[in-house]
Amino acid sequence: MYRTFRIPQLAFLGAGKLAETLTKGFIAAGALQINQVWASAPHDTPVMKLGCKATTDNVKLVKNNKLIALSVKPQVLPKVLREISPHITPDHLLLSFAAGMKIRNMQYLLPPKTRIARLMTNTPTQFMEGVSSFALGPHCREEDHRLIQDLMSTVGYCTEVKEHLLDVVTGFAGGGPAYAYCFIEAIADAAVLGGMSREQAIKMAAKTILGAAKMVEETGDHPGKLKDDVCSAGGSTIYGIHSLEKGRMRASVIDAVNAATDRSTELGKLLNEQGTPSKLF
Repeated sequence: MYRTFRIPQLAFLGAGKLAETLTKGFIAAGALQINQVWASAPHDTPVMKLGCKATTDNVKLVKNNKLIALSVKPQVLPKVLREISPHITPDHLLLSFAAGMKIRNMQYLLPPKTRIARLMTNTPTQFMEGVSSFALGPHCREEDHRLIQDLMSTVGYCTEVKEHLLDVVTGFAGGGPAYAYCFIEAIADAAVLGGMSREQAIKMAAKTILGAAKMVEETGDHPGKLKDDVCSAGGSTIYGIHSLEKGRMRASVIDAVNAATDRSTELGKLLNEQGTPSKLF
């Protein structure tokens, strides 16, 4: 069980899927109530329909909140930062969930010594089983570290990392659920091929992966050891593992994570150029 932690108010600048996912997680964890959540977007979104305080005015959002989650699309972030910059004070703490754009480049678009941190998370946060990482800007305080760690820990596992590793986190933890869904779908397809119903196959496949993950988490054993424990000599499972190895499953997964990491880095380059001093005028 994750320990209870509460904050008085949180505002999402950008009210898309990320804001909806985090809001559901924080409410389920007891960290927030819906009337303590603000969200801004040009039009109604699912998170707004949950009953939070909604606005189309980003400046109004900033003036009424001190803890701001920047959850707009990365391509929009430089424009948004320029818009809210005149209204950011030393009392504000900005949490950027936008992939790619570095803290120092966001800092160029904001007042000096703005407290800002970068975070990466994933969709299972809505069920309090997410994985999150964060990197602090140079002007963040000790209490900012504690707040971010405690808040994101209410919806899963959270750890601080060096900023350059956030692209790697994006590649494996951010995209990890999608890779897992592909694997669940594939083994369910195999069960259907063997004659099982689709509904039953998907349920059992999901429970199988959930149970395996729990074994890794609870035992602390290396996944390789747990795999070996299932593979009896000359048994069916080792034949299945042999087939996976012939298909380069592990190499393919590593390639997928590397490709996603590289793409995150690539997408960040243009954004970071927009946040350099030469691009401000």
